[in-house]
Amino acid sequence: MDLPSPRLEERTVLESIYTPEELSISSDYTVTFHLNDPGSSESFVVHITWPKGYPFETPSIDLDAFCNRHLPQTLKEKIINDLNDLAKLNTGEPLTFTLIEHLRENAASYFEEIKEARSAQCVKSNAETTKEKPVKGPALTKSQKRRQLNRLDASGNLPRGWNWVDIVKHLRQTGSQEVENM
Repeated sequence: MDLPSPRLEERTVLESIYTPEELSISSDYTVTFHLNDPGSSESFVVHITWPKGYPFETPSIDLDAFCNRHLPQTLKEKIINDLNDLAKLNTGEPLTFTLIEHLRENAASYFEEIKEARSAQCVKSNAETTKEKPVKGPALTKSQKRRQLNRLDASGNLPRGWNWVDIVKHLRQTGSQEVENM
């Protein structure tokens, strides 16, 4: 009686642990794991490909899926490095379950990094947009522009006292008020 290969045995175990929505294993032993609901901002997909010598050779780990485009490249590299380090420590044993559980345990910190990267990017884009906006004055008609030019003196400044109040005119408008003496 033939013993099942380690890859076939691990495949059977993984399929019994995870639902088909979370995990799928193709015929060429590429494991696709969906962390959280696909399409949400707090989800990503990891592809783990088992080489022929698996589990004595480390699997290749890939995050270059279409649904991972919201992840910053630095975070992708960090996740891959973390998983590769874990895979090197456990070479010789079936480790796909270990890799998946490591992802689940550290998912909160990974998603926190995504939020921090987004907020930093928003601050940066807001700073850029505020610099680009030119300051516009009020829209004036031709006659308003002409009147404004007529008020200016030869140097382009308004004449001295242009906004002073005529005291006699002002007092006539307010009327005479009796001042009460105490």
